[in-house]
Amino acid sequence: MLNEIWTENEFIEESSLGLSCRRKNIYLLNIDKRLREYGKLSKESFAEEADKLLLICKACKIYVDNKPAGHRAAAVITLYAQALNRVEKLASQRVTGQSLGYGQEGWAKVRAVVKPLLNGVAGSNGKAHHILDEEYWPEMIVENHFPLTHPIFDTPSPLSVWKNSSTHLNFIDWLRELYIPDMLKKNSGPILMYKLDKGVSYLNSAQREDKKIYVKNGIIYNSRHEEFHTGNMKTASMGKGWAIFVMAPDNSLYANNHKTDVFHHSSFLSGAPVQSAGEIAVDNGKVVAITSKSGHYRPDKGSFVRILYWLKQHGVNLQGIAACLAEPGHKQQFFDAEEVWANGGLPGVKYIEPRRVTPT
Repeated sequence: MLNEIWTENEFIEESSLGLSCRRKNIYLLNIDKRLREYGKLSKESFAEEADKLLLICKACKIYVDNKPAGHRAAAVITLYAQALNRVEKLASQRVTGQSLGYGQEGWAKVRAVVKPLLNGVAGSNGKAHHILDEEYWPEMIVENHFPLTHPIFDTPSPLSVWKNSSTHLNFIDWLRELYIPDMLKKNSGPILMYKLDKGVSYLNSAQREDKKIYVKNGIIYNSRHEEFHTGNMKTASMGKGWAIFVMAPDNSLYANNHKTDVFHHSSFLSGAPVQSAGEIAVDNGKVVAITSKSGHYRPDKGSFVRILYWLKQHGVNLQGIAACLAEPGHKQQFFDAEEVWANGGLPGVKYIEPRRVTPT
């Protein structure tokens, strides 16, 4: 019975007190409405179906909380179980990918194996590369790159819960068998379904080329050979007028809008190592400000110096550019980029307020 969900008519029949009894209960009428909406769905959209199922669950819970036990309540509880079972199944089908080892002991083994793989060519030709921070490894390994590494509401991130648990299950199976059902029972289904529906974009080679930027005689151009402008872009940290960027191991630069849970620094190179990463503000080809802010790669001073030096080598005048080394826990302050570069990434003495880049 739990493998299927009653239709509206089936539920009305199961929850009816008899043919002569008119249906007046507002809570039951609300359940009828939700079942009617669900019945009209094509069931092709994960997000739409999950949303309707959760609304059915919510309507059932409202009924049970407001009405005494009885024949109708039993039908409502059965319907609730049917809808919950279906949404669990949908969510579990979305979570697939490679195993991340078993429990805490398995995580130590995973770290030993995955870190060198992520490093790739790190350290070659005198270049120090930054690998994806351990917190974001599941984003790369889980298919569809679901953003399940951050806390959800007031609960810890799924990764941290799994790592600190005594489970014998690998991360993927743990998500499907334990975490998802538990979150649904705690009424955190909507945000969980939102996360599972999103998935961080990981670009292929053609898509990556479209995000490429390059410098010629100190001017930044996009892949269409137009002067690059960030006025119509934004990042979660700096807001409008900014873009996120990465510098690949081969010195290629890529930049794009930042959209939480959809497009991050990891998107450009599909989780591969970078030389540098951060945020950049460019006004019609001219760099006006730059930071080293990237939670996915956590760049250090050396990484920040690397991008500043590369820009300088390609004709960008660092004087007057606002530069901020975005270290965790430090107050965000901008200094003259020329001074920051000369100081090996450390702040200078000349504070600069970043100039706002306006839309075109």
